[in-house]
Amino acid sequence: MNFFSSLLNKHNLQKHDGRSLWKYFINEEEFIDLRKRLQFARPLNIDSRDVTLYYALWWKKNYDGGIPSKQEVFDSLGGNSQYNFTEQTFYKIAIEGAEVLGIKWIKRQNTLRFKTLLLQGGLPLKHISENQGKYKDFLEAVLEEQPETVEDFIFKSHIIDLLPKSSQNDMVYENCLEIVKSILNNDGEFDKLLESEETLKEISSSLKVKSASISKKTRQSKPKNYWLLRFDNGECKINLRLGLADTYTQETLQDILGFSATAKEYQFYMDDNLICVFRRMINNSYKTDWYNQQNKEWHISEGLPYTYVICDDEKIEVSDFIQVLPNLDEPSLWSRLNDNEWRLMKGNSAPTKDAAVLFPNTWKSNLPTFQVTLYTNSLQWMPFEGEITIQSVDLNDECIFLTDVASFDWLIQTQRPNWMLKANLPIVKTVPKVFVFDENGYDISSNRFKVYCRKHNSKDLWEDLTKITFIKTGCFDLKIVKDDLVAYDTFFNIGNLKARFKDQSIHSASIAIDNLGYFTCKLNESNLVEITESNSCYSLKLNTEYSKIPTSIKGSIGNAGKKKLYFDLRSPFQGMIITDSEGQIIPEDQKLSMANLYGMRILSTSDKETVLTIKNSLKTDVKITKIIKESTQPVISFKDEIVRLFYLADAMDYRNTVSLELSEGNLKKTYRISGFSHTLDVTNQLKRQVILYDSNYDLDLFAVPVNCKAKDIDIIPLSRNDEQYIIPNTDISNQFIIISSKKEGNQLMPRFVKTNEQVLTVDSKERIENFHKELSITEFKDDIWQQVLRYFKICTQYEVPFSTFDQLRAISRSSEVAAKAFLFLGINQIDSVEYIQNEIPEMEKDLGFCFHWVAKEHWKNSIQEAAQFIGDEYFSNILELISNYMINNGLQSLFRIMIDSNLNTEPVLQSHIIDLRAKLEATVLSELPRNSPKISSDYNIQIEHHSQVRLLIQSPIAVAESINNIQQEFPIWGGNEKREVIRRNIQYSQFLCNKYQKIDFYNKTVLHALTRS
Repeated sequence: MNFFSSLLNKHNLQKHDGRSLWKYFINEEEFIDLRKRLQFARPLNIDSRDVTLYYALWWKKNYDGGIPSKQEVFDSLGGNSQYNFTEQTFYKIAIEGAEVLGIKWIKRQNTLRFKTLLLQGGLPLKHISENQGKYKDFLEAVLEEQPETVEDFIFKSHIIDLLPKSSQNDMVYENCLEIVKSILNNDGEFDKLLESEETLKEISSSLKVKSASISKKTRQSKPKNYWLLRFDNGECKINLRLGLADTYTQETLQDILGFSATAKEYQFYMDDNLICVFRRMINNSYKTDWYNQQNKEWHISEGLPYTYVICDDEKIEVSDFIQVLPNLDEPSLWSRLNDNEWRLMKGNSAPTKDAAVLFPNTWKSNLPTFQVTLYTNSLQWMPFEGEITIQSVDLNDECIFLTDVASFDWLIQTQRPNWMLKANLPIVKTVPKVFVFDENGYDISSNRFKVYCRKHNSKDLWEDLTKITFIKTGCFDLKIVKDDLVAYDTFFNIGNLKARFKDQSIHSASIAIDNLGYFTCKLNESNLVEITESNSCYSLKLNTEYSKIPTSIKGSIGNAGKKKLYFDLRSPFQGMIITDSEGQIIPEDQKLSMANLYGMRILSTSDKETVLTIKNSLKTDVKITKIIKESTQPVISFKDEIVRLFYLADAMDYRNTVSLELSEGNLKKTYRISGFSHTLDVTNQLKRQVILYDSNYDLDLFAVPVNCKAKDIDIIPLSRNDEQYIIPNTDISNQFIIISSKKEGNQLMPRFVKTNEQVLTVDSKERIENFHKELSITEFKDDIWQQVLRYFKICTQYEVPFSTFDQLRAISRSSEVAAKAFLFLGINQIDSVEYIQNEIPEMEKDLGFCFHWVAKEHWKNSIQEAAQFIGDEYFSNILELISNYMINNGLQSLFRIMIDSNLNTEPVLQSHIIDLRAKLEATVLSELPRNSPKISSDYNIQIEHHSQVRLLIQSPIAVAESINNIQQEFPIWGGNEKREVIRRNIQYSQFLCNKYQKIDFYNKTVLHALTRS
């Protein structure tokens, strides 16, 4: 038996229950046993869960300072492992084990798999024990900061220096943040772990005492984005690190976006790549959901990213989100973050003791330097402490840099024109506005600092910025003086410079640059674009050989011999096409899937109306029509609509696709999006072999047993032999669903396989109905309900449709079972917010029903059953699940009516329907589904006078009749395929009313019919 199986037996568990791995409290003897097993394991018999566990235990028991690495973990194993594995293959097996165990990856700007594996070990107990006093002081100092992200304290040297040097790294910071958050939230998460070591008990009690004495701290929401220079195996590179918090209040998100935050969600983009979505939670705060699945890292060669949000189809630029770009042509100051990472500082002073200057060979110093190469540039790197001076080679200039002094930050408010996507310097059109902030990010009053200005690299006298009313065009230096500190910056004044785009097509364009004055302008040719210039007019011709559209045109503006402004000009090429993240033109017949929409852009023509029509290939009567307002629009910005239409049909039907039809006049192009990127060839399933259709992509596949007991439902990895995937031979079942995790925009469509010819298969409808009957008559402790829970967790972990498993499909067959399922699944969730706001909406869309349709009496029965199952003392928690669900759908009044049926509600009047029709565009009205639910009464709502919107009126009435359980002849639950269509049409009508028109017609009509029946 492998180690992990024996561990489960020891804890009387049939399978891993989702706890963090450190909560198994493995002793030293067991850890030695695990290591011995892995030392002599071979690739064919190693259990991936054991490898995952070893990573976690290495962090807990072996880590002793320094920046941890995969190589260090692997080397600690010893034995024969070096002959059977490499550090990379060992790491890959650990990742597979984490997938099997259902461990959620930590996601920030990228997916942090290595960090996730280590932090499953909880705390580095060995290292903390050996540095107990320093960790205690450090954790207390961090606690006083009440941080939300590591960036709230890692830049404060008086805190970081409390740790031993060997502990000053990202992994330790992240770990300590979790400890402090646990103490602040008083959730006891790490109590047992800290108290498991005698030397650490004092730390735990000390932190709790200190937490009780500190008052709530208000924090500046300014995002702490920064550039990080990293030395790794003799190479160095610069990447951008985003310092976004996990949650924001309405006010703090407004500070970041620059406008009032009132919408339900904001999609945040950098250079047309969706980074995250700020989603409003039930408490009206916003949660940061990271979406960048491609692990893209922004580096200096890409320049300052263009940042914006999309909300309700409107693109709104987020100015000054990234305020500085490393300049390799001039000296720059870098503050030490850890042994091999350094943070770019604005100005000439750093709060840390250790810093370094990066400068080109046109500058020199008397101190020792190291030669480094960055993006083909040869540069000098000089660490120092205290104060240093470096001089230009020609001795015309010098720079003084300081360490261990208080720093401040500032912002030059940019006025970049919309034809310029980004630039290497802050751009203004007149005298700049400068804002100064203290080290905590708070505004400093203008009477506490002075700002001076002069031409860049000139010997002119510095002029007080407050006394300047006019400024010439060109590059200028700023000097900011606060107390004894002086900082410098540079900006570029473009004045009234304009670019006019003319004769635009997909293959050519003309650009006229107006008001150049004394400037010279250059647009850079590339292998994609040929450029000719005449009298400040530029003719651009695309090289069609590459079938690629550049996302921008590089250019520069400036005076001869003076510092230039380098910028990215918005691509002038226009035409009705879709491109991928690299600008490659996507042909109409290319296979697209939901998982690989990231980075795709719709290009349109400015002087023509470009119309996007989205529809389901199997339900063509329903359409969503959009006018493309921008010259480029990310495809993923329409993902809500694409997903909604995809779920109008069965997600598990291979024919189910969503078409994107672009049209400009008579010209049309159609692209098809499937739910998945890959399908499975099961020709040799009886030989336990499957392969991916038409693909050599390396997906990790897993088998999920079906038609078995709940205790046997688990994730079974498939081994691979060349192109063949091998289904393990097991006594559990001879029937499986094969799934994959999402990987770099790829995912397998789940597929049923059998490994025995004798398997008796039952018709799908009959099987679902049988499951439904069993769910309706059994109790939560019975096996069928445990199957539902296990399959639900697999669906959420691997992001596969809930309709993959018939036990979950059966939930939607009746109001009684739906109510039971909602509460049973809810009381078994660790994160109820995730359950209510993400998992339940996805389940509703997939299965084609909504939980708010449940009859009041069925809620009552299910609440009693849930309370009996988990204890009457949790009655309020059960009610809170329903309440939060209703709030999330804007149906607070419905929950109140469930408790008090005598509440009065507003009537739906003729004027409300007229207003509804007025707000819905003609195209939407003409493309509504035809099939409406049957109702027993119109409740004095004049439906016949408004037949065009019959579906939008009758849908909420049918829901109200379901809630009151009065529609017996034509219920919206169960039934045949037509009833299934009706249910999805009801969902679609709610979607239209609530999302697109921002009107509460659906909810108002539900309440009207509910209280008048």
